[in-house]
Amino acid sequence: MQKILIATTNPGKFKEIVSFFGDLNFKFLNLKDVGLDKVEADEPFDTTWENALNKAKFYAKKSGILTVAEDTAFYVKHLKGMPGVKAKRLAATPEERNLKILKLLKGVPKSKRQAYFETHACVYHPDTDVFAIFPGRADGIISDESISDFRPGMNYDCIFYYPPLKMNFSELSIAEKNNISHRGQAIVKVGFYLSKQFAFKQIVVPAAIIVKDRKMFFTLRRDTKPEHNNKWEFPGGGVENGEEVLGSLVREVREETGYTVEPLELLQQIWTKSEDKYGYQVFLIIYICKIKSGKIKIADNETAGYGWFTMKEALKLDFLPLNKEIIQQGKNALKKYID
Repeated sequence: MQKILIATTNPGKFKEIVSFFGDLNFKFLNLKDVGLDKVEADEPFDTTWENALNKAKFYAKKSGILTVAEDTAFYVKHLKGMPGVKAKRLAATPEERNLKILKLLKGVPKSKRQAYFETHACVYHPDTDVFAIFPGRADGIISDESISDFRPGMNYDCIFYYPPLKMNFSELSIAEKNNISHRGQAIVKVGFYLSKQFAFKQIVVPAAIIVKDRKMFFTLRRDTKPEHNNKWEFPGGGVENGEEVLGSLVREVREETGYTVEPLELLQQIWTKSEDKYGYQVFLIIYICKIKSGKIKIADNETAGYGWFTMKEALKLDFLPLNKEIIQQGKNALKKYID
């Protein structure tokens, strides 16, 4: 199961963030789980996105785990944006921070008490140094007094009035707040990103056993995955959105080999292969095909070589998983076309 580190020691914030990911099949860890709760990342920048990136990279490199980090700022318009990214440093405790802002705004009319929370969340991949950043913002006004109790990690909720719901953030349940909050907006985007990047995929792959002059054609795969590189396979590829299976077959074979093919016969079985390491399952649909037109033109980015083989020669090749099994199980159909 994919592990994801949520870069916080705050149990309230960890619970809030993980609550967005209930449908995702990941194991979520906090900094204490990986022994980094006593190691603090710097927040040296004046923008939340830079601080979020800095924290995510720091903890991802330390832990070796895909990391989600966020940074939140609180801006009060009448105070020229103060406290901004230094929101936690305004005073020693949440109560003191709230009271300080209320004191600075004493006598200021409602029309001039605008404020907003801003969050940027960052996902950082330690192995590739690839990262993605997602924003969130919630606008409101500073209330005349501190309302409701403090929740850990949510320092200014007690004085932040949210006009659309006519309540302070502190009066909302976690679920209610998540629907509209700055952090909620950013983390929803993170969840969508994670689901697209790591969700288990099922791929339909039509492939061709091309026959000619009593031999069959295979390509030698070029692949960054060592276990797939320099293995023989049938030309073909995954069905793209909106494509039909036969249309995909013809397109993929033409792109890989230069040949336009025409199906002669469909092998009746559908073969499946799960790649748990890479999070997908392949469904192979195999057509015996003849060349309709075209000349050999190998796609160098995918193919290291090609060849024509009899049945006996083919069974000696080092194939990708399932390809040799397909030849063996399809012998009766193939004997009509090859030696």
